Amino acid sequence: MNTTTPRLFEERYPPFVRVTVRRWAKLYSGGAEVFWPFTDLFVRFAVAQFFMRSGLVKFANWDTAVLLATQEYPVPWMAPATAAAVGLSIELIGPILLVLGLFTRPAAIAMGVLTIVAQIYYIPTTTNLFLIAMLIWYAIYGPAAFSLDRLFTSGLRNSALPLAPQMAIFGDFLREKIAPVAMLLIRLWLALSMIASVGYFEPSIALATWLPMGSFAGIPDWLVITFAIMLIIGWMTSLVAFALLVAIGAVVISGIHPDITFYPVLLLAIYDGRGPGFPSVDGAFGSWMEKHILFDREYKDIPDHWPHIVVVGAGFGGLAAVNRLKRLPVRITLIDKNNYHLFQPLLYQIASATLNPADIAVPIRSLFKEDGNVRVIKGDVSAIDGESKRVTFGAGQSVSFDRLVIATGASHSYFGNDTWGKFAPGLKTVEDGVAVRGAILDAFEQAEASDDPDQIRRLLNFVIVGGGATGVELAGAIAELAQVSVEREFRTVDPASARVVLVQSAERILPQFPEELSAKAAQSLECLGVEVRTNSRVTSIDHDHVLIGNDERIETETVLWAAGVVASPAAKWLDVETDRAGRVIVDEQLRAQGYEDIFVIGDTAASSAWDGKLVPGLAPAAKQAGTHVAKIVEAELLGKDEPEPFIYKHRGSLATIGRKAAVADIGRWKLSGSFAWWLWGVIHVGFLTGARNRAAVVINWVWSFFASHSGVRLITGNRTD
Repeated sequence: MNTTTPRLFEERYPPFVRVTVRRWAKLYSGGAEVFWPFTDLFVRFAVAQFFMRSGLVKFANWDTAVLLATQEYPVPWMAPATAAAVGLSIELIGPILLVLGLFTRPAAIAMGVLTIVAQIYYIPTTTNLFLIAMLIWYAIYGPAAFSLDRLFTSGLRNSALPLAPQMAIFGDFLREKIAPVAMLLIRLWLALSMIASVGYFEPSIALATWLPMGSFAGIPDWLVITFAIMLIIGWMTSLVAFALLVAIGAVVISGIHPDITFYPVLLLAIYDGRGPGFPSVDGAFGSWMEKHILFDREYKDIPDHWPHIVVVGAGFGGLAAVNRLKRLPVRITLIDKNNYHLFQPLLYQIASATLNPADIAVPIRSLFKEDGNVRVIKGDVSAIDGESKRVTFGAGQSVSFDRLVIATGASHSYFGNDTWGKFAPGLKTVEDGVAVRGAILDAFEQAEASDDPDQIRRLLNFVIVGGGATGVELAGAIAELAQVSVEREFRTVDPASARVVLVQSAERILPQFPEELSAKAAQSLECLGVEVRTNSRVTSIDHDHVLIGNDERIETETVLWAAGVVASPAAKWLDVETDRAGRVIVDEQLRAQGYEDIFVIGDTAASSAWDGKLVPGLAPAAKQAGTHVAKIVEAELLGKDEPEPFIYKHRGSLATIGRKAAVADIGRWKLSGSFAWWLWGVIHVGFLTGARNRAAVVINWVWSFFASHSGVRLITGNRTD
């Protein structure tokens, strides 16, 4: 660590001030980054619809378009028909490219030039001025995350296409170096217009054509001048932009100046999201904040005296804890045996060849690249010394901690029959999903190549052990894969003849759901051809059969395990008491017994914080626990009392059965069928990490749904029996 980091702020102000300032600064900067892509998409769409509307009118009546180019707004240096054709092309093609974020800069330049020509040779309007300003911005800055340009930029930067790397580098230069200057010039232009609008100086007629003075009519003069001064120096620009948004909206709604369009609002929204540009007071203050409070440039610059928090496990609980803790003046080390965060609720869709692994997994490092106080380590933890406060991982490496959060999840439990593992794989990791997908697809391939009816029948029998959400979803997905996705692709076997058996030891499937929803789920599975066996217990699993009870034998080579889990060895590391599933028994604040600075959350913890019942091993429960632990640490740093004991707030349970039905238990609402399926899809897409993953999952689902075809049917790796 760099011990020479400036500490003026920390030496002058008490911990409460330091923690509060950093927390809110991180919250504000993080919120701006989250909402900016949505704001950008809305602005692009609004600008595009202005041009598209005009283009469609002209396209519908070409003769009128030429007549207008001849008489109403002739361009001296272009023939009327040519001017009309060029203008129409820009108005129809430019908006589409702008909305898609494809060739955004060329499209913005073309649309901007067209608008400037209209401002010069046709009727000058305030709307044109704001459109020109926004298009200049997009010609320099380009689009935000929800765009094809941003999607392709990283690839183009390393592409062999002629000039592609140079164009990508030039685009980065424009965004990083020129865009802040453009923001400065546009805000000075706005300030000049505001000063002119209250009569502090009288612009010439020519200059007045390029100043949107009328946009600030109806706002008190003193407030306009105050905002103008703040814009000139770039002080509290986001606040000024937001205040102007409210003021202009109030003027329009009240009818004081109903002719004002909403395009000034769009330009101000850009300032609200991107800041004032360079130079500015806000920029200088931001640099000071970065240097003295945020420390988000380099991990080596983080002050040594900041508390060190180690989080083991980058699942839902671990990430929830880190995402809240990173706002505080703390050093964070996140350790996980994988380099990715996996969205486990959709793992079965990898196994059933619906999604790719990259669709539901995201590199952990990419999530915290802007957070200098977060360090990510790929390592498998092997020991924890609670007395000396050290975590050992990898090949004898270790790290000390001030506070420790254990969120290591759970693994498969075969109820003492561990030899079943090699015949009945479960689903916990990406590797599991890929291996199960290979096993399912390989069964069809081997059946196609076989001439032995008994072997074919055995290969096309699939047994899923466990009737919880994973087992139900997996059974439905395999049935649809056999009946729909691979239809007519095999010649000597009929995939639709595959037999899918779901074995559940309890009296009904989905026991965590109300009985009526369990019954509807069973009915939906049976409609797909799945055999649902309740009150049935698997007593033996071998390479070519499953034994149910003492007498029923199902010949099969593909058995999938979804019946039980066992907690990670965290209890062994800490030498503490556990429940029957190996989970660490924690107190009401999720601390491991006997430790003040070690917290255990998620599937690893046995917490009776849900109406006296154990907290279920669900993603929302882990996220709530991670957030709760972060609140405890925050309270300690602020010198406040601990928050109330942890109570899990159950928001509901969902499970899908194929591509047309699902069940949802959401409080008083008990839903099933297609509506529940749509709800399930929306919620799961919303919980995914990263815009790229959300887009990929939606595209794959749309393709699979409408084309009745899965494009991820790849057998990778070597299957060993």
